[in-house]
Amino acid sequence: MRSRRFYGWVIVLVAGLCYGFGMSPMYYSWSMFAPQITADLGIDRGDIGGVFGLFTFLYQCVGLLVGLAIVRVGLRRVMAAGFCTTAAGLLLLGRADTALDCYLGFSILGGIGIGFSTILPAQTLAQNWFLRRRALVFGVIFTFGGIVGRLVAFADIWVLAHYDWRVGWTSIAALSVTLALVAALLVRETPEVLGQRRDGEDPGEPAAATREQMASVADQWTAAQAIRTPQFALMLVCGVAYSVPWNTVVPHLTLHMEDVGHPEAVAISFVGTMALISIGGRLMGAVGDWISPQRALAVALAFEGLGAGGLLLAADTTLAYVAITMIALGFGVAYISIPVVFAHFFGRRAFSVTTGIRMTITGVFGGLGPWLAGLAFDATGSYTIPFVGLMVVGLAGAAAAAVMRHPGAPPAAA
Repeated sequence: MRSRRFYGWVIVLVAGLCYGFGMSPMYYSWSMFAPQITADLGIDRGDIGGVFGLFTFLYQCVGLLVGLAIVRVGLRRVMAAGFCTTAAGLLLLGRADTALDCYLGFSILGGIGIGFSTILPAQTLAQNWFLRRRALVFGVIFTFGGIVGRLVAFADIWVLAHYDWRVGWTSIAALSVTLALVAALLVRETPEVLGQRRDGEDPGEPAAATREQMASVADQWTAAQAIRTPQFALMLVCGVAYSVPWNTVVPHLTLHMEDVGHPEAVAISFVGTMALISIGGRLMGAVGDWISPQRALAVALAFEGLGAGGLLLAADTTLAYVAITMIALGFGVAYISIPVVFAHFFGRRAFSVTTGIRMTITGVFGGLGPWLAGLAFDATGSYTIPFVGLMVVGLAGAAAAAVMRHPGAPPAAA
């Protein structure tokens, strides 16, 4: 029997909570705890960037495995297992004595756990449950990450004032276990398992029937067909262009702001503020429901790249806020637009695997960014080369998005 209430809105809440509280405390706390970690463990900025870079590399590079696991064993099991893996890694991190412990706990176990529990599962849930409001739903779900990211700044400042970074990581581990239970109990993979349809609409409605017919064309694509298209190659460029600047700036931002003269508490707050501003970008990504999501993506990547270059002027407080605002808004819109473009081009059938492949490939570059930026600073005493490089990457992605066109229906079988 078909349920009266559309369960998709419960899915939006569950996906948002799992993404926001699963990803943001871990992602942003590394930068905020970095000054104390370097002082306590005696590691340099190359290791600070390397630990975060390997984490970034792994949570994206397991994307293909995550996509295949979702197809094979289902979202609930994949998400619950991912959160438990994250918890194990953070418990180890809370007892770290060396850089190697950080690599094992945060980068390897934490990166794999985050990959299996947050981004791709949340995107897949939005894609599976919504069609007409797809970009808006993506934006709402990933807005949780920005909101929680801002709260993390306050929480981490309090933890550092009253305890230390070890207590912080142990607390985040407990949170991850809680999210494993939430995912296991409340996630449902598709509306069809509850006798419902995407958007909760009646298939007899003319508008709903038209949308379903248009979506059915995209749903004909297989992952094997999609990855052979020029559109997929251009999307890889866009994926690198949105991922590398953000993933490089986040772990180094607190250190950079202290270098240019801002006090520790202010430097930490810049990370939280950037996460907060990204909320606006994520919600603005909903514009992809009304205009070409490729165009929104092109503008967003240009903003993100120019903002990264603007960090070279961050000694001036006003210009620092301008730079992080451009990065945050650009990243927020791009973060939503990329999965929307994938869903728009290649449909539901190929989504988890094509997105997993894209995350795996872009994860290589996203992981190298923080590490190379740290090495560049250790060698030159400056972030000039990394920030200029990030600007170039962002503008290259904007150009790739600007020339993309919809691939239409897949080629007919020979």
